[in-house]
Amino acid sequence: MLNTKKILNIFKKKSGIFASFDNKNLIVAILLALTVLLGAWARLHDLGKKTLVADEFLDMNSSFAYHETGIWQAWDFNLNAVDTRDVYAPRDERAWIYKWQVAKVFDFLIPTEEVARSVSVFWGLVSIILTYFLTVSYTGSRRIGLLVAFLIAISPMAITFSRKLRMYAMFYPVYMILSWLLFKFYEKRYKGKKMLLKFFDSKIGVNMQFGLPLAIVAALSLHLHLLTLNIALVFFFYVLVQAILNFRKEKAIFNNKYAIHLSLMVFLVAIAAAVSPKFIGAFNGSFKFFMDNTEYFTMIMRDYSSAFWVVFFGISGFVYLYFFENKKKESVWLAVSLLVPLFLAAFTWRRVQGSQYIFFVHSFLVTLISSGIYATALFFKKNLNFHPKRFFAVCILLSLLLLPDYSYFSNKESEYVASESDNYREGFKFVRKKLVEGDVIITRNFRNYYLSGANVKVYDFGGERAERKVSVEELTRIMETDRHGWVIFFDNDRLFFNKEARDYVENNLKKVEDKKLKGDMEIYTWGK
Repeated sequence: MLNTKKILNIFKKKSGIFASFDNKNLIVAILLALTVLLGAWARLHDLGKKTLVADEFLDMNSSFAYHETGIWQAWDFNLNAVDTRDVYAPRDERAWIYKWQVAKVFDFLIPTEEVARSVSVFWGLVSIILTYFLTVSYTGSRRIGLLVAFLIAISPMAITFSRKLRMYAMFYPVYMILSWLLFKFYEKRYKGKKMLLKFFDSKIGVNMQFGLPLAIVAALSLHLHLLTLNIALVFFFYVLVQAILNFRKEKAIFNNKYAIHLSLMVFLVAIAAAVSPKFIGAFNGSFKFFMDNTEYFTMIMRDYSSAFWVVFFGISGFVYLYFFENKKKESVWLAVSLLVPLFLAAFTWRRVQGSQYIFFVHSFLVTLISSGIYATALFFKKNLNFHPKRFFAVCILLSLLLLPDYSYFSNKESEYVASESDNYREGFKFVRKKLVEGDVIITRNFRNYYLSGANVKVYDFGGERAERKVSVEELTRIMETDRHGWVIFFDNDRLFFNKEARDYVENNLKKVEDKKLKGDMEIYTWGK
């Protein structure tokens, strides 16, 4: 029988970096390292199998343009030159801190899909490690921290955004740090000797040790995405809940900082609304009560095989932390950090529904679920007289086997299977092989990455916010000027043509039939 303790002691002696660890710390370090390796495999495996999609093209274009010119603009891979049309100019500098990292990687490596997405993979691995340490800070339990790290490592939602060329992979951990810093800023007591910091702690109720880091991370998070503003409403509702809890306990209103700060916030908002009506108007464009975006509830639980167990473990985790571990403030903060943005998204947000918009609160759900799994296992351990430790381990193991939706890894919609409906690589590859001198292409030019070096004339549909649609007159004018060419449609591209132009394409151009052209891809040609 293996002597685990003896093996660990030998490992410690051979590895100086772990020499100061006790056996428990060493086991935790090894398990966390294995979890990160698992997460790395899940994020790196076939990273370039799926083609770039949607806004990934825009980030690829602007990142490579910065790599080539040092200026935030768009690159046209087809012409191997800067795209001077400024169709997507407002997007070129957006979240430039993230794209700057991609541009720097291009200084050393060829701009393939895998290389471009490697920055997101890096931030995905940072997220796994970070969730472990933040969970330990919130819950005081390394076991719960390891559960959270594991569930993040195999999370389909986390894997998806760690494999896309988008800032969401970086925004996720940055927002987590922002949330933790704000909680510490507001709730952790200052224990030092500096008089000014002691004054802020005793008279105002905040810990200014966290003030500067909080301001820096808040600026970074806001730069990455405006979803950061949700933290203000999270904080408001957290203070509201704490004010109510203190009132029920003390039966007095203004004997705690929560009621005072809550009144101050309401007063300042009222003053801002009175002085500047535009202050309220700015929110009207983003919020509207009684919106029906309830799909967000499904999105946030899509990682798991059963919504029932998600709710069960989530509530169990909150109850365990609040009542049994005396982590009252931490548990309320975690719950509010999850529920406030989730309910706002479901019932007030005026935006197209998408999992990318709710991903930033995903870690709070995982922390509560992991706490619930641990609490359930601990319940059996304490209440069973027959092999309690084994039942504890079996409960943890069964939860990790049955709760996550492992079918994702073999699902056709996973990140490991090339999509038929938007396989831009195959579509443009097919056309490139058929190109002859004088051909032109009518398509959405921002996807020109897959026309790299073709040097073909492209007529662009326009940007997402294009006010006009391609008309029959414009289409026929192109066909008269250029005697032979191609029209390439993917997914919703047809919407950029008016109905008459769509009918004209279908009735007057030759549709290309080929077994390689699958899904929602259509290619038409004329003059051939």
